[in-house]
Amino acid sequence: MANRCFLKNHKQLAQWLILITAIFLPFFVIRFFPNFYHSSDMDDFWRWSQAWNTDWQSIYVNCERCNYPFVGTLLSGGVMSALKIESFAQLANRFRYVLALFDAMNILLILFILQKMQVKNAPFWSGVIGLLPSSWLGSSVWGQIDGIGQSLILLFFILLIWFYQKERSTVQFYLFSAITGLLFSLMILTKQLIYFSVFSFGLIFLTAMFAFSRRFAFILSSGLIALTSFVLPIFIIDLNLVLKEPYFSHLQYILATGSSHGDIIAATGFNIWVFLAETPVSSSYSPIPIQIGSTTLFSLTPYFWGLALFLLVNAFLLIIFARQFYNLSIKGLGTGSVDLVMISFIWFALVNLSFNLVLTGTHERYLYHFYPFVIVACLAYMERNEYFNRFTLIILLTGAVVYGAFLYGYLTLLVRPVNPVPLQWMSVFHISLFFYIVAITMKQFKLQRTIYNL
Repeated sequence: MANRCFLKNHKQLAQWLILITAIFLPFFVIRFFPNFYHSSDMDDFWRWSQAWNTDWQSIYVNCERCNYPFVGTLLSGGVMSALKIESFAQLANRFRYVLALFDAMNILLILFILQKMQVKNAPFWSGVIGLLPSSWLGSSVWGQIDGIGQSLILLFFILLIWFYQKERSTVQFYLFSAITGLLFSLMILTKQLIYFSVFSFGLIFLTAMFAFSRRFAFILSSGLIALTSFVLPIFIIDLNLVLKEPYFSHLQYILATGSSHGDIIAATGFNIWVFLAETPVSSSYSPIPIQIGSTTLFSLTPYFWGLALFLLVNAFLLIIFARQFYNLSIKGLGTGSVDLVMISFIWFALVNLSFNLVLTGTHERYLYHFYPFVIVACLAYMERNEYFNRFTLIILLTGAVVYGAFLYGYLTLLVRPVNPVPLQWMSVFHISLFFYIVAITMKQFKLQRTIYNL
């Protein structure tokens, strides 16, 4: 008995040591590898900080290269300006320490989610997710603010878990709607990477709304509350900014002028087009002939076909997930909150993976939000069924490590934008992974419907 308690205590200690190691790893890398970051992104933020320090209200007039929404600009250039450090090297490291705080918070938020979803050895698994190079190489170590956006996404899912834990009053649902709208607004105001996921968040919120009540008056009132809390922060910010004409919102300005990433096949991202285009940096508006021998069957313009494929793929995902949301929230099948949260994680992850694979101009860091959420869902499902099993978990962990190695290769100049080979290998793996996750998800949904209809 004593030996069993001793082993149990040591196992728990080892789990918490892994968690603590994951929390402090980014700080360690930044401290002992001070020059290991993306110099171009850090230089951009430094220039933004100078314009911010001059007049933050005119940031989109005085800073031509400033192309993040206001909260993202505040948390990059604004934070750098507040640090009051003249040395660029020292400023870069201090700023990345700030970003590492968000990476640390994300690990704790994942721990909380795993515990609420009743995943065994939650400290160990949250530590493992934090240690994966895909979790920190593309955020604080790189010098990017995507970890902040991830914090907002995790907070939304925690709010969702709170809502589904037990029956809520109408007042509590109105509070849920208001906070949800505010979180969505902050996501939109932080960085454009989250924009691809907005529709999936909307359906997740609608599912919660219909699960609570299907009365028209209630749906209308709660929707208006969410919409107001979403729009109000954007409206207040725009009122205090000086903008160029004819722009009425800074979001309109950055969407119209902020990026031309989609104009090329891939900006060191990996997608289906790297197999067809002459080079990854070719124009995405140049038609690609599809041939058999010397005969041209037809031509594809990657930019427009990428958009079409993104809509088609996500329409397919919508049909799959909307039906399951309906079964769980409207018909009352399943185990309630855990099932609804798990499929929300998977849908969000697949949306992120899909746009990386079919849209042009994808960057190497754009897969940042995929792995943590799909791994969390897999861990939760492993407690309950045969489809999301250890084999699936091993594939996902391997993919996260490989993706982290890819980011490392980019930072160390081993992976270059003009070299299609590593992009093609990453594309093959993640295209296969997409179809694999969709297949086991559909099997899982079919299994659940079979069991709950018995």
